[in-house]
Order: sequence, then structure tokens, then C-alpha cells
Amino acid sequence: MTIALVWIGLAVAALGHALLWVAVANRLHGYAAPRPLVKTIVPLAGIAGIALFVLLAQRFLERGDVPFNPFTVRNATGVYLWVCATIGAASFIVKPWGESQRYDRTILLNWTADRRDVVKALGRLPLSSLKSKLLAALPYNEAMSLSIDRKKLAIPRLPAELEGLTIVHLSDLHMTGDVRREFFDYLVRQVNDLRPDVIAITGDIIEEPECYPWIHESLAQLCAPLGVYFVLGNHDVLIDHRRTLDELRRGGLIHVGARPLRTDWNGAAVTLLGNEGPWLPGPKLGDLPARRDGAQELRLALVHTPDCIAWGRQVDADLMLAGHTHGGQIQLPILGVVASPSIHGARYACGVFRRGDTVLHVSRGVSGETQLRWRCPPEIALLELTALK
Repeated sequence: MTIALVWIGLAVAALGHALLWVAVANRLHGYAAPRPLVKTIVPLAGIAGIALFVLLAQRFLERGDVPFNPFTVRNATGVYLWVCATIGAASFIVKPWGESQRYDRTILLNWTADRRDVVKALGRLPLSSLKSKLLAALPYNEAMSLSIDRKKLAIPRLPAELEGLTIVHLSDLHMTGDVRREFFDYLVRQVNDLRPDVIAITGDIIEEPECYPWIHESLAQLCAPLGVYFVLGNHDVLIDHRRTLDELRRGGLIHVGARPLRTDWNGAAVTLLGNEGPWLPGPKLGDLPARRDGAQELRLALVHTPDCIAWGRQVDADLMLAGHTHGGQIQLPILGVVASPSIHGARYACGVFRRGDTVLHVSRGVSGETQLRWRCPPEIALLELTALK
């Protein structure tokens, strides 16, 4: 190996090391591992990786005119380098292929995006902490924008009466106080201006008690003639989620995470189902109603994490809405999404998917703990339903 090839190999191995440990953290998060473990494993792996590659580079440089090739080391270090280099090299093939599968174009018939500059609209930066203000100042950071994504979805078993039904899908509001209430007031105005038939919120709504008044001042203003429905997410259980449920219900929002709801929309039978697992228990699979015999029916499932896709198929959902993954928040050129808290890694980080007769829409979310987004703007999704031809 020439010196240049060794340096290239080390760079690819460093990439593989990073991808490996982010993948581990993604899956630990998906299996609801202890929060401190999930929060520390990637930083620790990062420190270990930097130390390893610095030591290897130092030894390489110390050899002078006798090139040191770390890939020929016959111990655990050499084996690990080869594993990481293999992962890093394969990622340039596997990751772009995965990104190409993110939007099922047989289901997603049309998609337009209208970007709104929140800072310009409000006349000031709606952030409280110095950290968030510094992040917002970074070039190309899209955290303080809102993208209104209009998507036309073909649903395999859509009742004729629901042709053209519109659903606004919101997820991951993360009301912590860091993003000021005026941001959410603006969000609500944008949603109501779309005049959807239904509004669905798929978890991680509020995680600081100081923000409870915002439910009534902001979220209670959401308007949809067929209802505003929600489930809770993992961040909602960081505070008193029973109080959260009570406040949201008093604000006029309808919870579907504890038990299914059967109703009629425009004369068509509709069953709303919810799953807040693995963080909160829900109804047992055997207790959920089966599809109605002899009648067309829309079965709409609200979940927080797309890891519930298997459950969605078990309950025979026609359309399942999920969030949780924030679209990765940072989408890299070529590699796409890397960080995604899911047992499937980045596979369902955002997008439109079909599994059998179940269509899954995963939102990029509205906000987050860290106000940093590149190539992944916050999303208000307006879904227009049509029958799959």
C-alpha cells in the first residue's frame, strides 16, 4: 500500500467507525434502552475513535521513511480497522440505494414543498437559549423554517366517500420553552390556513410543565371539521403524561392511544387506532376491532415511532402516520440520513412507504431538542388521499 492509499483507508475506516456506533445508538434508542446509555454511547465511541485514529496516524508519521501500514497489524486493532473500512466503503453503495427507496412513487403521486421563513414572518428569532441562537446562526441551518409539504397519497382500499380527504400530519413539536410559543402560534396559523379535514399529531408534544398553558393558547386553536387527533411519544413521558393527556383533551384534542375510536367521515366508516409503544402500554392486539364485514372502511393508525410498522400491518391499517426520527435532522450528500432513533436505523427516518396494503407516512417533525437541521427542514405535511388505481 502506498502512503496515499493508507491515508484513504484510514479515512474510510473512520467513516465506518462512526456509522457503526451511530447504528448501535439508533437501535438502542429504538428498543427504549435507558436514556443515559443512549445519550453517552455515541460520544464515548467518538472519543475512542478519535483517540484510535490519532494514535495510528502518530505512529504512521513517526516511522519516517519506513511506511507504517496499520491494516497489516495482526491483532484486534487491525481486524477492527478492516471491519470499519469495509463498513465505510460499503456505505457509498448501500446508503444511496436506501435513500432511493425513501419515497414510494407508486403511492406518492405528487409532492410540492412551500418553504416559510419563520424568523422573517415573526420579525425576530423565537429562541431562548444561547446555544440554540448560536446554532441558528450556522450557515444553511433550516431549523427556523417550516416546509408545507403537500403530498397526494394513493391508498389501496380507500372508500369512495373519502376521495380527496385531506389530513395535516404534525409530529415532534417538543415544547420545552427553548423554542418560544410564538413559533407554535405561527405553526397553528399555517395549519389552519390549509383548511384540512383532519389533523393528526404523532407524539413528542410537550416535555416541560411550564409549557402546559401553550396547549390552550396554541394547540387548542387547531381547527379541522372531522377532528384533531393525537398520540403521545417518548418525550411526553418525561413529565406527567396523565396531566398532558388531560390538558390536551380539555383543549379539544382527541386521544387515540388508549383505545380505538370508530366513527364516520363523509358517510364512510373510519376506525382510528393508536400505538404509543414501547414507552406507554396500549390496547392488546386481540382487543382491537377487526375490519368491518361488508363495508368499505378506512383504518387510520397514529403511532409515534415507525418501528410500529409491523403492528400497523397486524391491525390491517390502511394509512399509518409516524414521526420520532425527525428525518435524521441532518441529511448528508450521498449518504443521506445517518442518525435515526429506530430499530431499523435510517430506513424509515422519513418518507412514504408501502408494506402490503398499509401505507406509512413518516414526518420530519416540527422541532427538536437541538435546533440544527441541514437538508431536512421542519415539516407540516398536508396529505391528500386518493384511491390507488
